[in-house]
Amino acid sequence: MKRNRLLLAMASAMLASSVMAGEAVFYVTEDGEAVQDLAVSVNGKKKLVGKSGFVSFDVPAGSHSVALSQYGEFLGEFDFATATADQNAEIQVEMIGGEALPEVNLYTPGQEQAAALGQISGYLESEDTGGAISGARISIAGTEQAVVTDEDGFFSFELARGEYDLVISDPNYGKRDVSGVRVMSNVNTGVNLNLSLEGEGVIEEVVAVGSYIPSTATAQERDSSAVLDAIGSEQMARFGDSSAASALKRVAGVSVVGGQFAVIRGLQGRYVSSTLNGSLMPSTDPLRRDVPLDLFPASVLGGIEIQKSYTADLPGDTTGGSIRMTTKGLPDGQVSKLKIGSGFNTRTTGSEVVSYRGGDRDFLGMDDGTREMPSTVDSITNGGEPEFNVCTGLSLCDASPEQAANAAKSFENNYNIREKTAGPDKEISYSFGDLFEMNNYDLGYYGALQYKDKWSARHDAQTDDLGVAESVYERSKRQRDLTGYFVVGIAGDGGDELTSKTVILRKTDDTVKQEEGTDGEGSSFENVTLEWVERQFLSQQFSGINYFGSEDEHEIKWRLGFAETNRYEPDRRTYTTQNGALLASTLERRFSELTETNNDIGVDYTFSTEIGDSVYLKAQAGVSTTSKERDVDLARFSVLDKSNGGAGSGTLEDILTPANFDAGLYQLNVTTSGTDAYKAEENIDAFYTAAEIDLNDEYVLYVGARSESSSQKLNYPQSNKTEESKLDSDEILPVMSLTWRIDEEWQLRAGISNTISRPGLTELSRSSQYDPETDERMNGNPDLEISKISNLDARIEYYFSDDESVSFALFNKEIDDPIEKTVPDGSGSAVSGYTFLNSDSATLSGFEFDFRKNVIDNDDLSGFVSGNLSYVDSEVSISGRQATLEGTSSRELQGQSKYLANFQFGFDHLTTGQTLTILANYFDDRIDKVVRNADPVKEKGRMGLDLVYKWDYSESLIINAKAKNITDAAVEYAQGDQTIEKYYQGVSISFGAEMIF
Repeated sequence: MKRNRLLLAMASAMLASSVMAGEAVFYVTEDGEAVQDLAVSVNGKKKLVGKSGFVSFDVPAGSHSVALSQYGEFLGEFDFATATADQNAEIQVEMIGGEALPEVNLYTPGQEQAAALGQISGYLESEDTGGAISGARISIAGTEQAVVTDEDGFFSFELARGEYDLVISDPNYGKRDVSGVRVMSNVNTGVNLNLSLEGEGVIEEVVAVGSYIPSTATAQERDSSAVLDAIGSEQMARFGDSSAASALKRVAGVSVVGGQFAVIRGLQGRYVSSTLNGSLMPSTDPLRRDVPLDLFPASVLGGIEIQKSYTADLPGDTTGGSIRMTTKGLPDGQVSKLKIGSGFNTRTTGSEVVSYRGGDRDFLGMDDGTREMPSTVDSITNGGEPEFNVCTGLSLCDASPEQAANAAKSFENNYNIREKTAGPDKEISYSFGDLFEMNNYDLGYYGALQYKDKWSARHDAQTDDLGVAESVYERSKRQRDLTGYFVVGIAGDGGDELTSKTVILRKTDDTVKQEEGTDGEGSSFENVTLEWVERQFLSQQFSGINYFGSEDEHEIKWRLGFAETNRYEPDRRTYTTQNGALLASTLERRFSELTETNNDIGVDYTFSTEIGDSVYLKAQAGVSTTSKERDVDLARFSVLDKSNGGAGSGTLEDILTPANFDAGLYQLNVTTSGTDAYKAEENIDAFYTAAEIDLNDEYVLYVGARSESSSQKLNYPQSNKTEESKLDSDEILPVMSLTWRIDEEWQLRAGISNTISRPGLTELSRSSQYDPETDERMNGNPDLEISKISNLDARIEYYFSDDESVSFALFNKEIDDPIEKTVPDGSGSAVSGYTFLNSDSATLSGFEFDFRKNVIDNDDLSGFVSGNLSYVDSEVSISGRQATLEGTSSRELQGQSKYLANFQFGFDHLTTGQTLTILANYFDDRIDKVVRNADPVKEKGRMGLDLVYKWDYSESLIINAKAKNITDAAVEYAQGDQTIEKYYQGVSISFGAEMIF
C-alpha cells in the first residue's frame, strides 16, 4: 500500500471510529508469555503491543485487515469482520516459530447468553524483606468483589472480560492502585507486584503470564539430547542468506568450501550426512557423495538443524555432523507474496566479460539443443564409445574418412571468445497458500516459485605455478536459477498429519575461462574453456505423524521419498594455442551426464511414559532402507592434425572449417576410455533402537545403537574387460550421552559414539573423471576401505533467557583408515591429477565458543550481539610409499581451517519497523590439494563482511537491501610462500521489495 493510500485509510478509520465504533482487543504471546516488541496494524493503523501483551483498537462495522510484524519482519496477516458498530472482537495471537496463529472471538456486549470469563491472578512480595505479603486485601474498584492474599502472597479472581482497576490495601504497606488490567476470556492476566513499606500510589506495571511452549531455535538447542545448532527461516531472512550454503557458514565450527559443500568441525562431506525432510539426498556432483548446498534456496527452507554429536536415528556416517534441512510447511492462513529484486557487483556489472555464442533458451538455464551431441556423431560413434577407428589403409574401421568428415562437420563450429557487458542481477519470486479449517482437521497448501539471473567474474586474476608458467586469466559465470516448491497437507485436531512435498530446483552455470601467459620455455600460450552445466534436483516425499494410546504416548512417524538429481554438461570445449597456433592434441569436446536416483523409506516409533513421579522414559526404534543408483555417461572427442601446418591461420573457427575436414587436414578422433562411463548402486538398510531417561528433570541419559548394512557396487558397460568394484559392510554403531541440568540456566552434556565413513561411488571406481571446477584428473581407487571413527563430545551451556545463551564445546575424534585425497603413484600420464587412499590414522580435536545476548531492549529500540569462535587441530598419519610421494609423514586434514569465527550485530527500530544487521565471517588457511613431494596448496584465510537492511514500510510492503563481501578480500591459493593463484570477486549490492497481497 502506498503512503498516500495508507494515510487516507487511517483518516477514514479515525473518522468512522469517532462516530460509532466497537473495540478490537489483541492479546499476543510467545512461549506462553506476553510479547512486548511486536507491532499490530489494523486497517493501516499501527500500535506496539504493551508490556502486558495487550493492545486495543477502535473498529467500525465492516471488514478489517490485520498485519503483524516484529523487528520489521512480516510475521503474518489475517482478516476479521464486525457485523455492527457495537460488536467487539477478542483476538488471541500465539507466536510459534516466528509465525502468528490468531483466534478471533466476536461478541456484542449485553447480548451474550453467558458471560465469558477470564482470570486475574498473581502474588505480592515485599521489596524490603523478600518474603510474601499475606493478608493483604485486593478488591475490584467499583464492585463488592475482594479477596485476601494467602500465606504465600497469592490471590486470584475469576471475572467477565473487560478492563478493571485493582485496589490493594495492607496495614503495613498502605494502599496501592493498579489501573487498566485487561481480562480476556480464557486468559490468565498476572499481576505480580513488589511492595515497599515506604510507597503508596498508582502501580502501572502489569505482567501477563502463561504456560511455557518452547519454539525458538535456542529452545531447540536447549531441549535436544545431542549437541545441536539450529537455524530458523527468520534467521536466514534476517542475515540475508540466499541458500543453505550461505546460512551454514555462520554456525560455530562450520565452513563452506567452493560456496557449495559444508565442512563441519574440520571434516568434509564424506563425514557429514545431509537430509531433506528426513530423507537422504542424491548428489549432482560427479566427484562427491554430498549434495551441493547452494541448490537449496532460503525461499523454500523452513529451517536447518546441524547436529554435531551422533544419535542412533542418524545415518552411520554422521561424524562431523548431520545437516537436517526441512522445507516450509502449511501456512497459518492465506499467503500471497511477490518479491522482486535487482543488484550489481562493483567489479562485474557493466564491465566487459568473456562470453561466447549460446542458444535461444539460455535465459531459462535450458539448452535448446545447440550444445547437444549431433545425431550424426551419435550414430557413427555409437554415442562416443571407446576404440572408434577411421579407415586408414588396411586397418579395421568403424567409419570411412567421408563419414568421419561429415560427423566432424556436424559439430557447431563455435570456439571463439567474445566480450559481453555483464548486466545487473535479477530476481523474482512468488509464494502463495492458504489454510482451511474443517470440523476435525485443517487442510492447507503452500507453494513458491523463483527465478534468478546473476553474473559473477574473477577480476585481476593471475596464476603462477611455481614459476613454471605465469599467466593472467579471465573467468566469467552467468548463473540462472529456477525453483518450484509445493506442499499440501492435512493436520488433525489430535496432532496427526499427512503431508506431500514436491521440490524442483534448477541451477545452470554458463562459464568461460580464458588464460594467457608464458610458459617456462618462453612460448606464449592461451587456454580456453567453454562450459555449460545444468544441475537439477527433483524430490517427491510423502510423510505422516500419527498418535495413539489413551494419552497419546505412542507416536509413529513415517516417510516415503523419491529424489533424482541430474548434472548435464553438453559440449564442454577446451583447447590450447601456442604462439598463436592450435595444439590439436589439446582440443577436446566433452559430453557428460550424471543421473542419480534415491529411494528412501523410513518408519520411526516413539513411546513416552512417566514412571512414578520422577522418571520420564522415551523409547525409540526405527527402520529405514535407502537405495541409490548413479548412471554416468561420458563421451570425449578431439581432432587429429594431418595438415603438417598447412591448414591456414586465424581463429579456431577459421581453422576447423568444413573444407579442412573434407580435405582431410583434420580428422575426428574419439578419446573416450572404457571406464569413463559407469553405473553404480548403493543400498543401506538400517535399524536402530534408543532410550532417553529423564531423572527428576535433572539428568537425561541417552543410550542407543544402530545396525547398518551397506553395499556399494560399480560396473563399466563400455569396458571390454569384466571389471567391477564392490564394497560391502555390516556395522553396529553404539552411542551414549548424559545431560546434567544443573539448574534453570546451566546444563552440561557429554557423549561417546562410534561412526563410519564410506568412500564415494566415484572414488571407488576404476575410472578417471575430471573435476568440474578445476579440470584436474581424478583417478578412482577400487581398493578403498571404510573408515572407523570414535567420537567424544562435551558442551556446557548457560541460558540468559529463551533466546539468549552462551556455550562452550569440546570434541575429539580418532579415525582409523581415513580416506584422503592424495597424489597417484606411477609414471607418465598416470601421475597427473589426484587419487584417494586410506591413510594410517587421523586425530582431530577442538573447541567451539558460541553466544547470543540482547544488548538493547526498550519500547523503541532493541539490539543483539551474537557470534562464535572455533578451533580445530588435526593430524593425518602417512606412511610407506605414500609418505615418500607426498614428502611428509603427517599433515592436517584437507579442507580444515584451524580457526573459524563469526560475529553479528543486529539493531531494530521498533516504531518504524527498520532493522540493520552487520555480519562478519572469517576462515583460516585450509589445504586445497596435496602435491607430489612438495608443500600442499592452501587456500588462504580471509574475512568477509556483510550488511543487511530491512524496512517494514507498511503492512503490505517490505523493502530490503544488502551488501555482501564488503571487504573484497583477495581469493588466494599459495604453496609455501609462493602465491599460485589470486583473484578478486567484488562487492555485491542488492535491493528488493516484498509485496503482500
